[in-house]
Amino acid sequence: MIKKYSINNIWSLKIDISKPCLVFLKGDLWAWKTTITKHIINNILNIPNHITSPTYTYYNKYDDVYHFDLYRLKSYDEFFAIWWEDILDNNNWVIIIEWPEILENYYKPDITISLKKTQKEDEREIEIIMNNE
Repeated sequence: MIKKYSINNIWSLKIDISKPCLVFLKGDLWAWKTTITKHIINNILNIPNHITSPTYTYYNKYDDVYHFDLYRLKSYDEFFAIWWEDILDNNNWVIIIEWPEILENYYKPDITISLKKTQKEDEREIEIIMNNE
């Protein structure tokens, strides 16, 4: 189901997440992927860390959560060459991946969250697909 959320009510978004869980976040630039990640980590999983985008570090780890941003990778081979598939293959965590398209032929997420901009700058259409149901 697709629902619209404003920046003021994004925190009301409910997602059933428990580890291990692989979450793919899809959307254009500035679609709120990191905002959704903050909500998941801080509010749903109750991990009180300061969440930042890992665009330049590729991933951040917060307790039992890995937060990847694969925007700058061009292929699965690049991902594989850095040995990060070990994290996904031995998943005992919640793993949230922004820009997961290079992994789609290799990994099936438990949850896919798609974000789409609307005509309003402070609003997004959000679709959550629970792939394990």
